[in-house]
Amino acid sequence: MNLPAKAISVFTSNPLVGSGLEPLRRRLLIVPLPDMPNTTRTGAAILLDVLNDLGVEILFGHTGGAVIPIHVEINKRLRAGTPVPQFILCRQEGGAGHAAEGYARASGRVGVALATSGPGATNLITPIADAYKDSLPTLFITGQVPSRAIGTDAFQEVDMVGLTRPISKHNYLVKDVADLEWVVREAHALTLHGRPGPVVVDICKDVQLATLERPNNVPRLRHREAVSFDSVRAEAILAALMQAKRPVIKAGGGIIHANAALALQQFAERFDVPVTTTFNALGALPFELAHNLGMPGMHGTIPANYALRDADFLLTLGGRFDDRVAVRGFADGKCIAHIDIDPSEIDKTISTDLNLVARLDEFLAYALASGQRARHAEWMTQIAAWRERMIPPYGQSEYIKPQAVIELISELTGGMATVVTGVGQHQMWSAQYYRFRRPRQWISSGGLGTMGFGLPAAVGAWYGDPSQSVVLIDGDGSFQMNIQELGTVVANRIPLKMFVLNNSFLGMVRQWEDMMDGGHHYETCLARTMECAQDCMNLDQECRRQIPNLTGLKYVYPRLKTVRLRDPATLREDIAAVLADSGPVLVDVWIDKAENVIPMIRPGHSLEQMIES
Repeated sequence: MNLPAKAISVFTSNPLVGSGLEPLRRRLLIVPLPDMPNTTRTGAAILLDVLNDLGVEILFGHTGGAVIPIHVEINKRLRAGTPVPQFILCRQEGGAGHAAEGYARASGRVGVALATSGPGATNLITPIADAYKDSLPTLFITGQVPSRAIGTDAFQEVDMVGLTRPISKHNYLVKDVADLEWVVREAHALTLHGRPGPVVVDICKDVQLATLERPNNVPRLRHREAVSFDSVRAEAILAALMQAKRPVIKAGGGIIHANAALALQQFAERFDVPVTTTFNALGALPFELAHNLGMPGMHGTIPANYALRDADFLLTLGGRFDDRVAVRGFADGKCIAHIDIDPSEIDKTISTDLNLVARLDEFLAYALASGQRARHAEWMTQIAAWRERMIPPYGQSEYIKPQAVIELISELTGGMATVVTGVGQHQMWSAQYYRFRRPRQWISSGGLGTMGFGLPAAVGAWYGDPSQSVVLIDGDGSFQMNIQELGTVVANRIPLKMFVLNNSFLGMVRQWEDMMDGGHHYETCLARTMECAQDCMNLDQECRRQIPNLTGLKYVYPRLKTVRLRDPATLREDIAAVLADSGPVLVDVWIDKAENVIPMIRPGHSLEQMIES
């Protein structure tokens, strides 16, 4: 096969990770591009034509010198009234990257972010890593210095291929305008193919300015399909499931990516098996389903962790054996089966007895079509008893309990809102107390645990599915890390309802310090100033110094409404009023500063050692 040398060198600069296509270099196929008229176009025009053709509707980003030609082309098309993706100007490139993640999670489509070279590109590193950890179909397009300046340490030059190689599914450096179209099409396809993930396309500025008359049938590279479905392995897993006395399914985020939530519910009911939905799979099953155990792991539900503790057979569907779920002794006494589209996940951290590399929708369709079924009546009776403790109890006090806030938001939105969070205690309370009912309604940073994720991701989630109300639940520490994206919210009239659970602490770290470090608070108090005693470690409920005063942001961001909630007695009507508002509202909720996230399994402990209260 005669492939262009440049195409080969660009393509093989970074072998795919986790795509299910390990013998990649031996499995290439030339496919013609869609027919388009021969016209002379700039690289910037080619980029936008391809994005249009691929159905990309939204670009999240920020501008800069190395992407000016792209923005010039966008504005030219807007003035001419020709189709062009809508550009959402975020206030920082990291915010744009997280917005692309939120868009991908909420919509299931590819989220696209655009940034300039140098610091603009490096500000995308955290969102790229975040998307990689959580397998999100995202395309990150960055500008680069002119091709002749590569390697000269030019102004705002940075090696994005080298930087993103370990945290992306694949990456490209485009130095020739003749390569641009096939690279962008290939990159977009890669984000979705096999196990989803982020792909980076770094485009030199001279490529954006160069012109090209493109023939109708320029070849491009595309991957063959993954390995064929192995029905023998599938039958062995189904047989083990039916023979087990205490089976449990651990459903991971792959269920959401495969759009297999309904099939999972039908499978659980057909084979009478309870299901734990990991952090990234929340919403895959409706809360009220009798087979739904909720989230397992460090801060998982009592039924999920008890079921995993006592199970004799565990079937993991599209999920990693994360260290916060697969705690010490996790696999002891169990038959472990694992089905995943990514062969690199099989036996990576937990040895399996049975495994299958396959698409989850394909396996579930096969199982449901087989006509087989099972009953585990005694086990499901025990599950039902545990499910009565699905929602952990919490006490009352003169201060607002964060759990009560989440429960009321859940009740008042009918469990149907798109829920976005930052990272910290508020994230775990949201996972525990919101009663999820549909897939793609849970938008949160899982594998990387990125503080500051929430606000920009909520922006992206709203564009991903504006038919659903979007509620951001954040902490005062996490919220401040990308607070500048309030500018994006108000500029675009995005009707987000933003609840900041304000305890004046970096709450999760404070909890760990109290539980495991003798109550010593090392720089976790967000109310501390230089006037405070340097050795102060008090958890003082009355110390509510506001840095910043969140309600004052209404004077900084026009059209932003701010509300402060302090009274537990009026909490229901206060939250209802916020949710009924038609515009963006920022809610500063003063919560009990001493509240911890419970249940909890401490690091290095086992399921049997879960702290329940």
